[in-house]
Amino acid sequence: MIVGSSCLVGFLMVTGLIVSGVSKNADLLAALLVDGYYLGSIGTSLMVIVTSYGREVVWSLLVIVMFLAGSKRTKLLAVELAALFIIGIVMGDFAKILVGRLRPDVASGIVLRVPAEIDSSYPSGHALIVSIGAAFSLARFRRKTLAAFLALEAGLVCYSRVYVGVHYPLDVVGGVLLGIAIALTGAVAVEKLLGPVFEKLLEPIMMVLKTGPLDV
Repeated sequence: MIVGSSCLVGFLMVTGLIVSGVSKNADLLAALLVDGYYLGSIGTSLMVIVTSYGREVVWSLLVIVMFLAGSKRTKLLAVELAALFIIGIVMGDFAKILVGRLRPDVASGIVLRVPAEIDSSYPSGHALIVSIGAAFSLARFRRKTLAAFLALEAGLVCYSRVYVGVHYPLDVVGGVLLGIAIALTGAVAVEKLLGPVFEKLLEPIMMVLKTGPLDV
């Protein structure tokens, strides 16, 4: 709870910097440094793949596999994680509407390596979702190797968003902070308030889906 609350405060501080415009020049300079450090054709192709599939595909498949092949505990974790993702999407979209930050401009020297995106730049929705997943995994999974791998994947997704030219670094930082805050504080609330409800909903499903061997 302390880490989650601290991250929420950090998110509000970063949001203040964005809205006030104080960090604009420094953020653009940092974006140009990351975007301009060419990783070669193979590295760039990897970043494009990661940024294109590292959020929806990886994390959606994880939740599906956990739910279909997992033990009762793993199935419950899958439902909780899905709920946190939904909360993250709603909060992220609301923040985007409130802030309304423009995406990086190619006229400023940014090299765009994927099709341009037109919605608000802050906070990064990719960074938000994968950070929810990574923080939740590190906090709740027993298999720490798996959790560490997922955290590494999340880090690559966050870096790729700046490298391909669709986000400023502070967009990603804001998404990460909000994601961790939602994962760590929201998980407690979801488990306490909705945990019993989820368990009751799982009972008839468990009669159809046998308990799987997967226990994360």
